Amino acid sequence: MGNKSSRPQASAAAAPMTPSPSGATPTVQSPADAVAQGQVQKAFANDHGDWDSVFESLSSHHYVQEKYGQMLEDLTDAERKVLQARTLVPLQAAAFAKKPASLLAKRSGVLNGYRDFAEKKNIPWRTDAAQLEQRGVAVWEAERAAKKRKLVMPPYYEACYNGPIHSYNSGNGEWMAAFDAPSAYLLVHLHHYPELSAQAAFDALHEELDRQALEVLAETSPARFVRVLDVGCGVGTSTFSTARSLEQLGRIGSIIGVDLSDYFITVAEHLKQVRSGEFDGTVSIDFMHGDGLDLAPCGFADGTLEMVTVSEVTHEMPKKVSEQLFREVARVLAPGGVLAYLDINQAQVLKDSSPGAIAERIATSNEPYFDQFLELDIAAAMRAAGLEVVKDTWPNHKKYATLESSSLRIMVARKNAALSLDTWMGRWALDRRENWLPWLQCLGVPESAHEAATKAPDFHQYRVTEDGFYMDHQIPGQTLHLRFSSFIDGTWHESPYKKPTTTQFDEEQKEKIAENVTEWKHQWVAFPTCFESTTKEFPFPGKTLVLRRELIGLDTMKYSVQVTSEDGSLAAENCIAYYKKTSTEPPVSVAVELKERFATGLSRSLEWRQEALSKILALAEENMDAISAAQAEDHVSPSAFMGAIMMMKSAVAFYKANLASWVAAQAKDETLPPFLRTEGDWEVVPEPKGVGLVVAPWNAPVLLCLLPLMGMVAAGNLCVLKPSETAKATSRLIAKLITKYFPGREVLVAEGGPEVVVELINTPVDHILFTGGGSIAKKILALAAKHITPVSLELGGKNPCFVDASDAENLALYVAEIVGTKSYFGGQFCQAHDYCLVHEKVFDQFLELLEEKINALGPRRSCQMINAGHAQRIKAMLAGHEKIARPPLPEGEAEDEVPVTVLVCPDLNSELMKEEVFGPLLPIVRVASAAEAIEFVKGRPKPLVTYCYSQDEAAWAAFRDATSSGNLSINAGPQRMQSNLNVGFGGVGDSGFGYSIWGRAAFDDYSHHKAVFTGKKFAGSAWGAAPPPGKGGGKGKETEDAAKK
Repeated sequence: MGNKSSRPQASAAAAPMTPSPSGATPTVQSPADAVAQGQVQKAFANDHGDWDSVFESLSSHHYVQEKYGQMLEDLTDAERKVLQARTLVPLQAAAFAKKPASLLAKRSGVLNGYRDFAEKKNIPWRTDAAQLEQRGVAVWEAERAAKKRKLVMPPYYEACYNGPIHSYNSGNGEWMAAFDAPSAYLLVHLHHYPELSAQAAFDALHEELDRQALEVLAETSPARFVRVLDVGCGVGTSTFSTARSLEQLGRIGSIIGVDLSDYFITVAEHLKQVRSGEFDGTVSIDFMHGDGLDLAPCGFADGTLEMVTVSEVTHEMPKKVSEQLFREVARVLAPGGVLAYLDINQAQVLKDSSPGAIAERIATSNEPYFDQFLELDIAAAMRAAGLEVVKDTWPNHKKYATLESSSLRIMVARKNAALSLDTWMGRWALDRRENWLPWLQCLGVPESAHEAATKAPDFHQYRVTEDGFYMDHQIPGQTLHLRFSSFIDGTWHESPYKKPTTTQFDEEQKEKIAENVTEWKHQWVAFPTCFESTTKEFPFPGKTLVLRRELIGLDTMKYSVQVTSEDGSLAAENCIAYYKKTSTEPPVSVAVELKERFATGLSRSLEWRQEALSKILALAEENMDAISAAQAEDHVSPSAFMGAIMMMKSAVAFYKANLASWVAAQAKDETLPPFLRTEGDWEVVPEPKGVGLVVAPWNAPVLLCLLPLMGMVAAGNLCVLKPSETAKATSRLIAKLITKYFPGREVLVAEGGPEVVVELINTPVDHILFTGGGSIAKKILALAAKHITPVSLELGGKNPCFVDASDAENLALYVAEIVGTKSYFGGQFCQAHDYCLVHEKVFDQFLELLEEKINALGPRRSCQMINAGHAQRIKAMLAGHEKIARPPLPEGEAEDEVPVTVLVCPDLNSELMKEEVFGPLLPIVRVASAAEAIEFVKGRPKPLVTYCYSQDEAAWAAFRDATSSGNLSINAGPQRMQSNLNVGFGGVGDSGFGYSIWGRAAFDDYSHHKAVFTGKKFAGSAWGAAPPPGKGGGKGKETEDAAKK
């Protein structure tokens, strides 16, 4: 909006109490209250005339009394001062018009006064502004042209842009004001935190504002991700401080600064680059030239933001414009979103500033609409826009005892929130139970236990999604504590409740009612506020329990119980419990839960590991058809899971046969010379790292969850699986099956998008496996680095395949392998041949065989991609290469299909040859020799697999010794590379690192190999308890005697 970053703001000395415009309870100011002295107030404080008597004389005139007497009598003190100032404004403006030089001198004097004072406060205003100016006008103008958008300026702002404002003759439409702005804004807030540096004081102010706003936001939207808009950001000083405070408060997301001055926005964009090293990247920062009164052209739709900051903007606006701004803020805020508002404290200014000083600020165009701001009822304007004022306060309560003693005012307003899925999030405690007796009687609880059962404290924690929920349930009186995840999809699955909780209050009932495996299902009654749980054969055989949870307010949940008999009669109905939300804090993350469980030591035993491996195999074998169907629904190629199960059987058998020897301590020989040795034994003990996180891809969504999981549990770790959100049906099936096969919750599933991964890594976990692309891998590494969490990366890459001069029979085999792999997986396979380097002697023959093989595919030439978006990515690579496509491209391909296609000698600088294809395209390049092929491979990032198809042993040796890749396959296809459990499989360089897939290598990757030395006698160090050999001395008689010997 306006140039809020360029001008020093008003502050004032302590003054008597004026009622807060928001209606806040008045606070009488103590004489000991701190005095706020701001630079604007100082600059315009030279008028101490007795304006009350002047105005009294004017208003007492009989004509004025006749026309306006009653109105004048009804004025409040504040209204009277504004009217006095307005009366004087035309006089002051006329005086300046008569002597324009005095006005220019006034502005210049004010501005230079600010600069001089800044230098005294160690703010290098002139130096910093000069450094910006030194970049040159041509550079700045080019950057301004790039940032400037075509806007229709609001009339109020056009005068501020092309005319004077804030002591600048050309207002917000000049470079001088923009270059001065960073220092100016630091100066005006320094007095609020005098013990801090200028930048720290400014940051502290905004952290206080943001903390207040985020506390309110957390009540209705506890998610860590937040989208923030900074309206009237100026040169970005407030935007940067808000980004920093969001990072410090543990939030992630984005902040966009919007301002009407293209000069200021250009400087903000430059400062973003200069200051990039100050931020950790969890909150992205952007700037946009735009109008805060009309945010739709900037891309801000209704209800799309969690937070909007309006910092020191409204005092530059006419009253009607401020009211319009609040309406626009309310439009873009999501339900429950918050407005963080900071501006001059009207009450303090009105108490401490003379009418002449206020009039001069207006007449000089320092703040041309200041009188309208002083009469703006901010809280009423927010409420009229549909916002609820939640907080009305001020910064630095240690310095300022009351609102009226501070020159700034902080307000937080919230857009009324509809009940949503987020409303469930948090902790709930029993408030009361009504009509609970029928439920107790249905259970046969004796009357003597009714009161205890009715009043027993009961605590719930929820995290609810559209199709599932997590619950943490505690009843301290029964020492009951359950954690479970379930699915709101109408399907039956095992219930974690083995007997009714209420029966635990009766000792006889505890023994009488045996634990029973029951099934339940959940479905929405009214999304997203009410869902129903139906449990069969519960609480007794022949009974059905229906439990309904319903949100009836932001902090109130109604819990209804009904029991139906087989004949349809009601054994209990209308039994109600009410729960109150006690906190919006989400339940512990699954990683924290697993850490608690790991600490018990249950996964260290060989027996637990063997049993866990059996469960994983059973999960796959017993649900092969369901897995295949889910993968088909998600367009996974291939969808059939039978081949994967065969691989898993071999892996489990291998683990079980070898695990006992792997987990045993390994004795190690001593390497010290005999004369330096002390008696003792060395061993290396493999121990589990703790809680692993497996982030799986969409191209093999089940297999690349379960294979790494085998290595994790074999090493004694507990594990969180994060299936790909792209393969939704498969992700949900994995979540259900893990819940079923690991009821003890040693393995858990976290569904969702990138925000889930961020939360889990920040828990933190103890080892991360990520399978996917390099760009996401870099983000995961950056997050993991904050916690020094070890990571394994399985990334793929552009896997080259050298095809040497060979006979027709072998060429046909190579072609069959390459085309078959491309077709079977649609190229969506980390080991797929990405491109071929073909010896020139057989290039034409090889191309002819490729075309024949592809044509023979018939309809199978068209490969369905995982989704239309991925297909579009492949087609974008193909664009421009149609003339070199073999066979020619078919017409009428479906949106999500791409044909198996050879691309003959494409441009080596094209995206096709720089990016991993991960699709059914096959570029082929002509080479003169194996040596040329090797140089080609060496000149590119290291791939996951290099294929060498040749009958020449010299070529084999050359590829083995001269190229670097995760794996080298000589005369073999991808399947052979997956067949030896004694050999680890992993990448190098850009294709990843670590051995995440199977076998001893995976066990070692997921274990910590602890070196242990056990001394038969104490083995001291040369600088400690043992002397160097032959030197004597040392500490103690024993070491002295040893030296003599």
